[in-house]
Amino acid sequence: MSARISFQHDMDELHSELIEMSALAEQAIDDALTAIRRQDVPLARRIIEGDDKVDALEKRIEQRCLLILARHQPLAGDLRMVGAALKIITDLERISDSAADIAELVTRLAGQQYIKPLEDIPQMADMAIAMVHDAIAAFTRRDAAQATAVCLRDDGVDAAFSRVLFDLTRVMRELPEAASQAIDLLFVAKYLERIADHATNIAEWAIYLVKGVHPQDKEIHQAQEKHGEE
Repeated sequence: MSARISFQHDMDELHSELIEMSALAEQAIDDALTAIRRQDVPLARRIIEGDDKVDALEKRIEQRCLLILARHQPLAGDLRMVGAALKIITDLERISDSAADIAELVTRLAGQQYIKPLEDIPQMADMAIAMVHDAIAAFTRRDAAQATAVCLRDDGVDAAFSRVLFDLTRVMRELPEAASQAIDLLFVAKYLERIADHATNIAEWAIYLVKGVHPQDKEIHQAQEKHGEE
């Protein structure tokens, strides 16, 4: 096998493994939302068990990236792809962890009647799931415009979290006996906010993959330039 063919094979395998890991992370969030809506404990337990597969894929992809760097010494766009892959697998693994954390809370809330109808939490979940899906699509398609749009949607999730925080804080004041469940639901909302943050991180690495400059690096550079002018 020639060096070029070997390199392309390794890059194709990297792409396939990233798609597999992304699909597992997306499914975990989707299942977590279903589990909390239906109070489905068996599904919650499957989510928790499935987190190990994501962890194993993270290690495998990390090893593949290091192998590509050592064996092929990629340049330009290929080097950015490998570097960005090493970054986004961390976010994908943490997305899966957050889904598992939500599933753990589902098992604690099992059998309890919810203190209020679930409204903002499912909305947050739908927004976070869509952000993860679109961020991954932007990365695989190298679509900087789609990635930028994902970043802009993070504020909507933050606003929904603020509403959940306000509502559940009010519930804890008015119904102290419901405080334990309110805290658990607040944790669910916090995990969803973190998932949206990780989706934003993936989208930013998609922008880096296309443009060669990470958005945060650009913002720091612009701030430094502005400070220098002052």
